[in-house]
Amino acid sequence: MSLRSLDPYRGRMAIYLAALLVLASAWTTWSLLRLGEARAATRGAARDLADCGRLEGEITRLRARPAAAVDRERRSGEVAGPIEKAAREAGVPVERIARISPEPAERAGETDYNRKPTRVLLKNVTLRQVGRMVHALGAGPAGLDLESVRLTAPSRDATEGTWSAELVFVYLVYEPQGARR
Repeated sequence: MSLRSLDPYRGRMAIYLAALLVLASAWTTWSLLRLGEARAATRGAARDLADCGRLEGEITRLRARPAAAVDRERRSGEVAGPIEKAAREAGVPVERIARISPEPAERAGETDYNRKPTRVLLKNVTLRQVGRMVHALGAGPAGLDLESVRLTAPSRDATEGTWSAELVFVYLVYEPQGARR
């Protein structure tokens, strides 16, 4: 075979090489674009993972808190028990708890919730004891929120530095407005 007989193949070979070079360049460009997209997706996934971790922590924190509302009205012992326990933890002797009286539930505005107040009357207690008791109930799982505090001057036979305290605690009961019994 002579060189002249290869001439027609040289032209085709050049076209094939040029086409191969164009295809390789296109494939490289496409690969780089895909790599950029993959990196962007990885950064997005890393942000999503961080958000999931933050939300998991928030869910864990919220699960540890008392429920915002219960699905039924509690029996008096279910409310009095945590109140008495909080009083003991605060150093209030049982005989100084004059009364724990649940009151009728009332609708909380135009919502699907009823407010259920419980009035607690303490006699001859210190302000420190009242504060500790309120803190113990607010931090515990009872789900009782302090609505009001009324302090009155102690009686004449009380020791100095003690007060009578009337505390009103409330909890919410979920009861849709159309579900009245």
